[in-house]
Amino acid sequence: MTGLDRDTLLRFLEERLGLDPAEIDDETPLFSSGLVDSVALAELVVYVENESGVSFEPEDITLEHLDTVGRILRFVATRHGR
Repeated sequence: MTGLDRDTLLRFLEERLGLDPAEIDDETPLFSSGLVDSVALAELVVYVENESGVSFEPEDITLEHLDTVGRILRFVATRHGR
């Protein structure tokens, strides 16, 4: 079971990273576009782990899994077997 959904992730991006959720859709690049810098990466990973119960292995911390809201949610869903 995950406590992480699209709305809670967008709220985190707004409150902690200063992004405007109205300008972010599920496929908006966060890191590769420069909206979020690498310093915020650690904070995002910790947040996702705490909210979802999913642990990231070092090899999981990639743009493939973290560059968009959709990719983050799909990674978590995959780890939860959905």
